[in-house]
Amino acid sequence: MTASRQAGPDALVEEVVRGVPLRCYAQRPHSVVEVLEQALTTSADDVLLVDPTTGTTTTYDSFARLVEGAAATLLARGLEPGNRVAVLARNGLEAAVAIWACARAGLVHVGIPVDAPPARVAALLELTGASLLLVQPSLAGAVPPGMAAADAAGLLLCREIAWRHGQPLPDQDTTYSLIPTSGTTGHPKAVQVTGRMLGHAAAFYTRTLGLTRQDRTAIHLPFAWVSGHVTQLTPAMLSGGSAVTMATFSAGQLVAVAAEHGVTWLDVVPSIWELLLRAEGFALPALSGVRLAVFGGAPAPPGTLDRVRERLPQLRLFDVYALSETCAPVTCLSDTEALRRPGSVGRPAPYCEVRLVGPDERDVPRGEPGEIWVRSPAVTPGYWGGAPTPVTADGWLRTGDLGRMDTEGYLQVGGRAVDLIIRGGVNIYPAEVERALLATGLLADAVAVGIPSAVTGHNVGAAVVAVPGTDPDRHVLQAAVRAALGAHAVPRPLRVVDELPRNRNGKVDREAVLTALLAPDG
Repeated sequence: MTASRQAGPDALVEEVVRGVPLRCYAQRPHSVVEVLEQALTTSADDVLLVDPTTGTTTTYDSFARLVEGAAATLLARGLEPGNRVAVLARNGLEAAVAIWACARAGLVHVGIPVDAPPARVAALLELTGASLLLVQPSLAGAVPPGMAAADAAGLLLCREIAWRHGQPLPDQDTTYSLIPTSGTTGHPKAVQVTGRMLGHAAAFYTRTLGLTRQDRTAIHLPFAWVSGHVTQLTPAMLSGGSAVTMATFSAGQLVAVAAEHGVTWLDVVPSIWELLLRAEGFALPALSGVRLAVFGGAPAPPGTLDRVRERLPQLRLFDVYALSETCAPVTCLSDTEALRRPGSVGRPAPYCEVRLVGPDERDVPRGEPGEIWVRSPAVTPGYWGGAPTPVTADGWLRTGDLGRMDTEGYLQVGGRAVDLIIRGGVNIYPAEVERALLATGLLADAVAVGIPSAVTGHNVGAAVVAVPGTDPDRHVLQAAVRAALGAHAVPRPLRVVDELPRNRNGKVDREAVLTALLAPDG
């Protein structure tokens, strides 16, 4: 380890991670277990979790007792360190206990998406080689036929043991969780998440948002995702704050929970903003206490964000670019920067390096498009189960995303490389077409896709969502794209739809959009 000249919580040191020297936060937790143990020294009697359905609360001390008890129960079943434990549970006390108990016992937590059909569950269990499946009774229908499963609450919440301070803590480079992702292949993969990755994510969010013991978040994104336990519950715990766990989501429910339970910060995917704007009560004074919001995972239409700011002028917005494979943010754009850097996702986080790489794997000049490569201590060691690693020998993660970086280091993400539209040999980036459409102010959302063509290879097609109560002129929209990008990028067909199809991660389902655009009646 090489000491840094910096001081304070943002100090960086050089550490060797998997043979590569990397910038790391000097002050950070090394595991979820360490975060909980530290919190017990200052916040043992404070509320950690709130269940809005039952109105019950769980203190840090009670949570730690359940974690210690569940860890002992899991090991008593004959499980050994390194074994995988799959959990199919909606957000709530047992889902949170499962993550921390597995880490405490040296087991690997596998979060199963609650909307997964039995075939998908079976594929994930086979991929991860899970030794035990824990399921909430209400989700038993997703268990593959003939497969044994244990009741999650019955096993995880049946025993309390006082927290044993001084017990060995997990190694920061040991995988403690597997997060399922399909990426662009459609086949399930499981991203390995380590304590080092989690520690950088939690430290970044706590410091960037300025979280304190008085802050409370509402977690509706599944704990099985990075967004659930990595970017919300762990930072809340690291700052001594609290979280409201939401087993299901609706925009109206999130607004009601935020107002009733004193929520001060949120983490959402961009598609949720439009839903919140349609929900009753998403405005002052009901949500005057909500002061911070993090969003990422897909572009947010500028017009939508403008309307959010009009409703909640006190809200500070942070746009982050991150992937399951990076765990912690790659870049972050604050609300003050967004006004002068529209379309950007910000500059790299302090611990992160970003390159834009061409097809020859050489860096492209600033301002030119290329694939985004990322190197940081928060990059995954790889996928579980032998899937090809996206990480190079010298630590660079090939994200598969396209982007541009300006002379000041601000990054724009242009979409997935597999979504690149090549028309007559000319590269067209869907995100740039979408930005040109949204810049008209006539739309709430837009997506561009490549339409197969025997003549040009691909043409540009687009599906757009109008601002509520309006009927945008297609010719005006096409003219805006022509003026911004040229005639080759003009979308034809261009169809107005009620809403864009999205997957469970809130990202646009481009295959569904293409199918709709190819249909005779649109």
